[in-house]
Order: sequence, then structure tokens, then C-alpha cells
Amino acid sequence: MNIGVAYDNGQIAKNLGDCRTFLIVSADGQTPTGKRLLSAEGASTTELIKLMGMEKINVLICGSLGLAMRNALEMIGVLLVPGCEGAAEEAVAKFLVGERQGDPTLLEIGREEDPDDPMACMHDCAKCAGCGPIEILRQIPAEPEHN
Repeated sequence: MNIGVAYDNGQIAKNLGDCRTFLIVSADGQTPTGKRLLSAEGASTTELIKLMGMEKINVLICGSLGLAMRNALEMIGVLLVPGCEGAAEEAVAKFLVGERQGDPTLLEIGREEDPDDPMACMHDCAKCAGCGPIEILRQIPAEPEHN
């Protein structure tokens, strides 16, 4: 299992969206087997999700996060432990032994901007051709062709 922690100088970063460094801990059951620090290259939601997928992160321990980030991470199968604070390594140890921590209801509500998502699909499905307009179009009957 790979556990990621939004990392800021040994502590859990207060906001996942502003975090550019992650502590990655590998574990076999309840036993940590390795750890490393990883820098995120991009600042967008898309880049962070890509990083989580590429690193095969199973669990992400973090402070606050936005609704779009939460939804996207849950869609790729990442177990979220939001609302955490304090020492990053201590939070991993608590997770490994099953100790409850954080606040699963903690979300930052607000529009998340992502320059890599020009249609803003991850943030406002009403603007997405797959979710909004396509459903309306399907309900409109096609007019017969005039010759």
C-alpha cells in the first residue's frame, strides 16, 4: 500500500490545493517499508490527480481540500483522510494502526480553477457536453428533413 501525505516541512500541509510536496510511505499491512519525498510539478488539480495515479497512492492524508479534488481522487480509488494536522509521519503511523483522525466533512467550498480543464468539467458539470447540454439535446425531437 502507498500512503501519500500532503507535506509541508514535516507537517501535514493545511491545504491540498496549495501543496507541492508529498511524503510517500510504502507499507506492508501495518508495517512501513519505505518513505520518500516527492515534488509535484504542476499546480493544477489535473496535475495532482495525475501524480496520485502515477504513484499508485491508495490513501491520501491531508488538511483541507476542494470538492472537485475530493470527487476526482475518490473516482480513481484514493481513500481520503482529510482534516488532519500535525506531524506527517505521526499521521501515517496513526493510519497504519487504525486510529481515527481528521475530519471527513472538511471541504473548501469554492470554485477551483484548473487551466488544464478548459471546459471546467471537473468543477461545473452543467458546462460539460457529456453531462449538461447532451441530456437536453437528447430530449429534443429531431425535425424531419425538408426537401
